[in-house]
Amino acid sequence: MGTNRLSTDEADAVRALAERCRLADGVTPLNEDAHFALEDASAEHRLLTEGSGVVGYLQWQPRHDTAQLMVDPARRRRGVGSTLLADLATRTDPRVWAFGDLPPARGFAAAHGLAPVRALLMMTRPLAGIRPPAVPPGVTLRGYTDADAADLLAVNAAAFAHHPEQGGLDADGLAKRMAEDWFDPDGLILALDADGLAGFHWTKAEHGTGEVYVVGVHPRAQGRGYGRLLLDAGLSHLAAQGLRTVDLYVDAADGIAVRMYERAGFAEAHRDALYAHNQE
Repeated sequence: MGTNRLSTDEADAVRALAERCRLADGVTPLNEDAHFALEDASAEHRLLTEGSGVVGYLQWQPRHDTAQLMVDPARRRRGVGSTLLADLATRTDPRVWAFGDLPPARGFAAAHGLAPVRALLMMTRPLAGIRPPAVPPGVTLRGYTDADAADLLAVNAAAFAHHPEQGGLDADGLAKRMAEDWFDPDGLILALDADGLAGFHWTKAEHGTGEVYVVGVHPRAQGRGYGRLLLDAGLSHLAAQGLRTVDLYVDAADGIAVRMYERAGFAEAHRDALYAHNQE
């Protein structure tokens, strides 16, 4: 398909292309995993160039059997996207993300026999009026320390056992995220009870906006209100930093989580769609 290792110049060119697409479309064309993969050999890459510039890019992620692609806004409707998509012909039932699921992306997918098979909702709410939650007896909330890494990964794996991306977080992935400029150990809030780590809320603050990055509750502690407690604690932490809004992503099929977020004042802003070949 291409290469599993980009040079520094190639990675920079892909980032520049992603920024041009973001400015034109209002949504980022690559997710966090894709950005991390620009620096390692965890994915395969295909670049299309014109002259000295990159005008198209496709990344294939074997761990998830998914692809992400983008085309320079000035080079669209010229077959660049179709050429990139053709590289997936050898894959078994390849799936492709469309972040924002914008009308041009829907039209492109339909023209190539692709139909949506999964959706992620991006939800948002203001942070005005947020107050710290009341913590029930027997529960302790505190920030993350390096000694919590193994327990955090174990709870994450248990909480997201059926989630195709989040459940696969390992020590290397954890270290990469904690090396990011936005990482704040106090913003990774842990809930502990008599049986140990019950759940966590990993918050994120970047570019003046808060994010509910991950909320995970161990199956043994589910149904006790820990999810909402951790959500409220994280929102309070973000509000205390002077942020005005907070965003989150949630699988549209996770009705319990979607309803919890709606009750907490979140509303859908847009959605990302995963497309696969229409089997009808």
